[in-house]
Amino acid sequence: MKFSSRLHLRCSHRSLVAALVLMVTGGFSPAPAADSEPATLAPKSLLLGLARAGQRIVAVGDRGHVLLSDDQGRTWQQVIVPSNAMLTGVSFGDATHGWAVGHDGVILATADAGRTWHRQAKDEGIDTVFLSAYFRDATHGWAVGAYGKFLTTTDGGATWIAQSPSSLESHYNSINAGPGDSLYLTGESGLLLASTDGGEKWQALDVPYDGSLFGLLPVGQQDLLVYGLRGHVFASTDRGRSWTPRKSASEVLIMTGLQLKSGLVVMAGLGGNFQISRDQGRTFSAWKPTQYNGGVSALLETDDGALLVAGELGVARLTPPGGPAP
Repeated sequence: MKFSSRLHLRCSHRSLVAALVLMVTGGFSPAPAADSEPATLAPKSLLLGLARAGQRIVAVGDRGHVLLSDDQGRTWQQVIVPSNAMLTGVSFGDATHGWAVGHDGVILATADAGRTWHRQAKDEGIDTVFLSAYFRDATHGWAVGAYGKFLTTTDGGATWIAQSPSSLESHYNSINAGPGDSLYLTGESGLLLASTDGGEKWQALDVPYDGSLFGLLPVGQQDLLVYGLRGHVFASTDRGRSWTPRKSASEVLIMTGLQLKSGLVVMAGLGGNFQISRDQGRTFSAWKPTQYNGGVSALLETDDGALLVAGELGVARLTPPGGPAP
């Protein structure tokens, strides 16, 4: 099996570090699939995804690490799953049903809020790299990834169907929910696709940027922000029909964004570079929390107002600007 340097580059961005040990100059035979292994330092290892499972918080990352927290991210417990592949994303359709996706074609599912997991889509090969997943409820979901990989399910993952929302085999870096039933796919070369009917049909949106986009963030009732390489941020006030560039506070890759209950918009990416907006994404200022100086891949607000960060240095609770102590 061979991996191209192009895939290595894009997946390295998604994973934040050169921790992806891919041999790009030759072929190799991977080891047989194995369960993840207990790791005392798992909460401090590379973690790429965060999601809520009711009151529980679930984090996923390198080496098949799946961590659970029942105290708003203060402490974490690792659970063993039937894969040691890197997990890049996690999504819950309700308080108990969740899915994690990653390298080697892995899709894991849980029906007990992350306590136990089983593998789905076993026919996906080890050359498949999933980068993001989103479940609207316990039955309808999507898993997307490198080279135009796009799977959807309407039965909770019992069956997965491959689709082609675009004629291009571009890498889909993320799938995000927008207002109402809208969905958005972001990817390389400025790719942004939108669906207004729950994923049945997709159309390309014209973003004035030809670099990689890594996510979309709904802001307020109808505004949208997309973000990507070199700190590029674009805003739309008309559901994506037109886009306006916003001046970023840092020219480094933005991997994730979140709007807190207070209205504060937080974005983060490589090098522990955070930026915040207090005006719905119109302007941004730099924020450099001292508690986390590594690359960031996922953000989540806890019930008690702390900001959970997952990335290169594991998972941590931060105090957002103007927020309560973590």
